[in-house]
Amino acid sequence: MSFSELIAVYLFLGGASAGAFALVALADVAGCVWGRGRAVSGVLRAPCATIPESTRRYVQTFVYGTGLVSILAGVLCLVADLGRPEAFYYLFLYPTNSLVSIGAFALVFLSVCLVVALSDALLRLPLAMRRFVSVVKLAGIPVALIVMVYTALLLKSVIAVKVWQSPWLSVLFVASALSCGCAVVMLAACACEDVRAMRLWHHFLIPADVAFIVIESIAAIALLVSAKNIDSVAFASLMDGALSIPFWIGFVACGIVLPFIAEMILLFAGRGALASTAAVLAVLVLVGGLCLRISIVACGVAPLM
Repeated sequence: MSFSELIAVYLFLGGASAGAFALVALADVAGCVWGRGRAVSGVLRAPCATIPESTRRYVQTFVYGTGLVSILAGVLCLVADLGRPEAFYYLFLYPTNSLVSIGAFALVFLSVCLVVALSDALLRLPLAMRRFVSVVKLAGIPVALIVMVYTALLLKSVIAVKVWQSPWLSVLFVASALSCGCAVVMLAACACEDVRAMRLWHHFLIPADVAFIVIESIAAIALLVSAKNIDSVAFASLMDGALSIPFWIGFVACGIVLPFIAEMILLFAGRGALASTAAVLAVLVLVGGLCLRISIVACGVAPLM
């Protein structure tokens, strides 16, 4: 199996969609559980319960709708990369225990979860249906994690590329997907007219993104160290070769350094970000996530070409 650069777009869209779904679905399920506990005990409080329902529905619609479109666009990129559309169909007709087959079914199940969650955000469903939707969202969270891990394991299936065999690649892609997921949710919150609700979302998203960026940084350093030892060509292309610009400027500067510094300043200042500031940070994180995948895919594809 070999890939073209188009697969980087699929890895980015799949990872960002899965990360955003996991974060919002977790917030939705936790809000339902905590809200029910608060109603029973009068003591428990759900932070997200303070956000107006109209704002929650808007963010849910934005995230689930964007996630569904991104997943479908990513699948089109994957099919185009395969070069044979019927090959994707055969994955479902003749399922196996291969990574590609498992990932394909995970993508389909996550798409179903996104459709159900989007329907719940757009429509006022009866209580029995809302409970069903909560179960679907809860089941979709581990599926989203599988999709995030799968985006790395898909590359790892190409055993000829040594740099893709590093165990740190999975950690890096999962952390990046969650960080990109934070960025998608942050963009949705920035579009809210309710400034207080926007800042409540950012109050939880910014610390989470800082944690994901720290994990991402550690994994990226570990991956570079392993690449230096096992794949000097890929390492050189990332450090000062043809891929140095997308890697250092696109990924490191835009996706790691600038968002981390800005978010730490906001945390120490103890105040929420302005909508414009948060939007710029979110775009930087997304640019960094895309450049990361372009760099990692290209550094492995180039030696094979």
